[in-house]
Amino acid sequence: MDSTAHTILNLLWVFGQLSVLGFGGGKGIIPQMHTDAVTTYGWVSSEQFTQFYTIGKLVPGPTTIFAALVGYAAMPGRPILGAAAATVGMFLPSSLMMVAFDALWVRFQASPWRAILSRGLAPAIVGLVWSSVWTIARGAPANAVAYVTAAVVAFLMIRTKVSAPLLIVLAGAVGVVALR
Repeated sequence: MDSTAHTILNLLWVFGQLSVLGFGGGKGIIPQMHTDAVTTYGWVSSEQFTQFYTIGKLVPGPTTIFAALVGYAAMPGRPILGAAAATVGMFLPSSLMMVAFDALWVRFQASPWRAILSRGLAPAIVGLVWSSVWTIARGAPANAVAYVTAAVVAFLMIRTKVSAPLLIVLAGAVGVVALR
C-alpha cells in the first residue's frame, strides 16, 4: 500500500473514531485529536493544531470542521484529498449514528432513562471540555501577554455576552501587535 492510501486510511480511522466519541459537543474530543494529530501521527505541530482550532471557531458550523485543516496538512502532496478524508471521517460516522439514535430517542420518549442518561453524562462532558481547554493552551505562546490575553478573554466569555468570534479577532489583534 502506498503512503497516500495509508495516510487516507489513517485519517479515516482516527477521525472516524473521534466522530463517534464526540458526544456532548466536539470539545470533548480535542485532547484525543491533539494526541493523534500531533504526537501519534505527527501530521501537525501543537502550534498548528491550536491555530487550526482557532480557525474552526471563526467559521460557521461545528468547531470540529478544523479536522479538514489537519487532513490538509497531513497530506502536503494531495492536500484536498487529505482534507476530504478527514472531513468524511469526522462527520459521516456520527451523522449515521445520530439518524439511528434519533429513532430510539423518539421511541422511548416517556422513559425515565432519558433523563437519567442525560444527568449521568453531564459531569463527563464538563470534564472533557476542561481537558480541551488545557490541550489547546499547550499550543499557545507562553508569555505574560498571552496569559493576560487568555485571562481577559476567559473573564469576558464568563461575565459578558461578547461573542466568541469577536473575542478571537480582538485577541488575534493583540497577538499581532504584541507578540510579533
